[in-house]
Order: sequence, then structure tokens, then C-alpha cells
Amino acid sequence: MDEEHFLERAKQFAYRLAELQNRLDPDSYDLLLRILRGINDAIVHRRHGDSDGINVAFSPRDQDRFTPALGRELAELTSLLGPHGLRLEVDFGAEQERDRLEVEAIARVSGMDPGRS
Repeated sequence: MDEEHFLERAKQFAYRLAELQNRLDPDSYDLLLRILRGINDAIVHRRHGDSDGINVAFSPRDQDRFTPALGRELAELTSLLGPHGLRLEVDFGAEQERDRLEVEAIARVSGMDPGRS
């Protein structure tokens, strides 16, 4: 990517981020910034050829706040970061499994059979 193209994408990124700051509620915007900081750290510290992802801790409240619309905004922002082989993937699977097991344990303690439909 040449310098002029890089600068244009950087301007678009800054403009988009400023627009989102005005449009999103403060908690959603803070979550977006936390994710972007994680992505930045991954880019800065990535060794050539590594495919390690980043891990941004999400509370249950963050998971509720991370809507499909916020995910699309994040994907658009990351597309402006350049050809770094970035791929946006959000995985709440482990957290959801932990929650499911906790609910089942509560059901068993309450005398219910969580295995029955």
C-alpha cells in the first residue's frame, strides 16, 4: 500500500470512528475502542507468519452490547486498517457453554431434570 493510499484510509478510519462516537451509546463505543486496542496490539506485536488471534475479555453485559450492527461497524473499521491478513471473528462459544452448564446445575439443584424437554 503506497503512502497516499494509506493516508486516505487512515482519514476514513478517523472519520468513521468520530462518527461512531457521536452515534453510539458511550458503553458500546467504549467496547468498540477496547476491541480496536486489542486489534492494534495484535498488529504491533505480531510476528511474521503468526496467525494468533486476539482475545478481548467480554463480560455478559459486553456480549449483549455486541450487536450484529456493532459487529458490522467493527468489520468496516478493520477493513480500513490495511492488508494485514486480518479476519474478524467473534466467538462467545466458551462463555455460552459455561452459562449453559451453570443453568443446568441450578436446575438440578432445584429438582428439575435439565435433560428433559
